[in-house]
Amino acid sequence: MGKIHVVTDSGSDLSLQVREELGIHVVPLTVQFGSEIFKDGEEISTAEFFSRLRTEADMPSTCQPSPADFVAMYEKITEPGDTIISVHLSSKMSGTYQSAVLASTMLDSDIQVKVVDSKSASMGLGLVAVAAAEGVRAGKDLDTILSELQQTIDDLQVYFVVDTLEYLKKNGRIGMASALVGTMLNIKPILTLVDGEVAPFEKIRGKAKALRRVRELILEFQAKFPEKKIRAAMSHATTQEEADQIVKALSETLPVEGDVIMGEIGPTIGVHTGPGIVALFLYSI
Repeated sequence: MGKIHVVTDSGSDLSLQVREELGIHVVPLTVQFGSEIFKDGEEISTAEFFSRLRTEADMPSTCQPSPADFVAMYEKITEPGDTIISVHLSSKMSGTYQSAVLASTMLDSDIQVKVVDSKSASMGLGLVAVAAAEGVRAGKDLDTILSELQQTIDDLQVYFVVDTLEYLKKNGRIGMASALVGTMLNIKPILTLVDGEVAPFEKIRGKAKALRRVRELILEFQAKFPEKKIRAAMSHATTQEEADQIVKALSETLPVEGDVIMGEIGPTIGVHTGPGIVALFLYSI
């Protein structure tokens, strides 16, 4: 019986340490500043990206990997009889999922590819990829892993706070939160994802209050699943201290299974959120 491999994209914001530990392969999206195009994580670092984002007059953009990019990765990591679980950004946010689906039809028939729409982004996608890799490492069969991934996707709760909605708006990723644009100064909405699309959760005045409310939501999440363990992840962009405070609250409050996985938001997601974002991802097991 062949091996099972896990592939994701750079929208997962998984650290190199986590990827190497679990054997997760990443196909990068590209980021474009004017006429310059960079592969996320390979040709531009997170620090370089946010430095340029602050100084560039024009908004950068992203582009999904081509089907050929996926085929190259799939063929590189597999042998005949192997299977790939390819987990990607929400299909409502990016064409990456569709590129992977198309690539899966371009391989020899002795390599099987299961493409999964995470309906999430950043560490929400990252958690799904991690769950897949942990299932492989535990020796679970393909159907069991895919079933568990679907449960993770269905149960995942996302809360995030951005400094401004302008990046989401200008890049067309604001989804159901469009009604919040132009609201009162200093309103810091807590946003969420609904069926893979950005949506408003609550409107809070001031970022400090919004972050306190996120910590309260940790307790509310625990109350819904009093008998269960919790998997948790955090991601942030240039807001390490704020993220660390929430991680501390998580560790003190919830029966978290394993470590809280921390991810730094990279160019793929940072194009659409800008700096100053803090995001929390939770699901019960």
